[in-house]
Amino acid sequence: MTSIRSRLSIGLTILLAVLLLGQWLWLTFTVKELVEKQVIKHLQEETESLLANLNIDKTGQLQISDAQLSSNYQRAFSGLYFVVETKQKTLYSRSLWDFNLVSQRVGTGVKDISYIEGPRQQPLLAVSAGYFKQGQQFTITVAENIDWMLAEKRLLVRNFSLVSAVGVLLLLLFQAGMIRQVLRPLSHAQRQLKKLAIGDIDKVDERAPDEIRPLLSELNRLTNSMIIKTRRSRQSLGNLAHRLKTQLTLLNQIADKDSVKQDPQTRQMIYQQTEAIRQVIDRELKRARVSGFTLPGKGVNLAEMLEQLSDTLNLIYQDKRLAIHWHVDTNVRFNGDREDIQELLGNLLDNACKWCQHQVDVSASMEEGLKIVIDDDGPGCEVDDLSRLTQRGFRADESKPGSGLGLAIVFDIVESYDGKLLFKDSDKGGLQVTVHLQSSLPD
Repeated sequence: MTSIRSRLSIGLTILLAVLLLGQWLWLTFTVKELVEKQVIKHLQEETESLLANLNIDKTGQLQISDAQLSSNYQRAFSGLYFVVETKQKTLYSRSLWDFNLVSQRVGTGVKDISYIEGPRQQPLLAVSAGYFKQGQQFTITVAENIDWMLAEKRLLVRNFSLVSAVGVLLLLLFQAGMIRQVLRPLSHAQRQLKKLAIGDIDKVDERAPDEIRPLLSELNRLTNSMIIKTRRSRQSLGNLAHRLKTQLTLLNQIADKDSVKQDPQTRQMIYQQTEAIRQVIDRELKRARVSGFTLPGKGVNLAEMLEQLSDTLNLIYQDKRLAIHWHVDTNVRFNGDREDIQELLGNLLDNACKWCQHQVDVSASMEEGLKIVIDDDGPGCEVDDLSRLTQRGFRADESKPGSGLGLAIVFDIVESYDGKLLFKDSDKGGLQVTVHLQSSLPD
């Protein structure tokens, strides 16, 4: 979806362009019409002046006194011309010289306005008017060179276009600055939300315009409510687990009584059931803690965490003389719960160290989220068992100590982050585990 800034900028730019285009068209046609009206009015006055100076002699011939005519009609190609037409004769102004001006004959009382071509290809605006005088009907056509008018129009349009272009540029700059200023609170809120998403802050700044302040206030309220509920839920689950484990301890103590020892089968059944219940409690506590993660956590330094885990595992598996090599790309950052990623890496690395000969390799990179790859040089896993590794209680080799919950817990954590957990044979001969977590973001 397009941003508000883009929508406002595009909308205002289109509106500004339409207004300026309309203004340009209005000015162009208005100036042209205004000048044309002035020229036409002048030409009409000239036809009436010619009519006043026009006489018909006793022989019926048209006569115009040169002394009464404007000097423009006497000078060749002056730009002002006339033609007087009757059925018998046509009179031309001297300014036409030998050019035959094409005129439009009209009836008495009729006026016609036209654009014609004059001598030397001059653009002319002509007014033809029909009159009846001294018993004869005739047409007087007066034409004027409008090249000056067209030149003035072009100059005006050019200057207006230049001024308009500069004005548009200034208005666009002003518009961009105004939109940036108006949307600055939204940009601040956006930065606050990004910080909240990566865990740098636990609430957003509510100092914002009235339109978005209720939204930010409600977001802070919900965030705080989720933190409180998560804390209470985990505390309650911890209390419940403590009480249940206390009761299991009592059951085991009952099983150690002499009266029960006399029945080894019953005693063994009690031990098996209490151990099964203990595993269920541990598993469900892990699931509850994972599902209880509802808020983004602070960025976790994976390199530091892997270094600490490596030191711990080297102490646990001293007899193997482990060589744990790890590499974390510089742009990697996990923005989830620290306990989640620590438990995930801890279980996977513990599993790899348990089965490897000597070497374990770990790499972390950003590929459509956080990608973690763990390889070991152990015996690997049967193909039929790969799909069962995450099942609760499943153990590929019963000779190794463990509860079979580690990979199941890892699967729950990965699933809670909408990620993927993949198993395949490693190039080193052991098992390769690949984890993709979608809820992590690069710096």
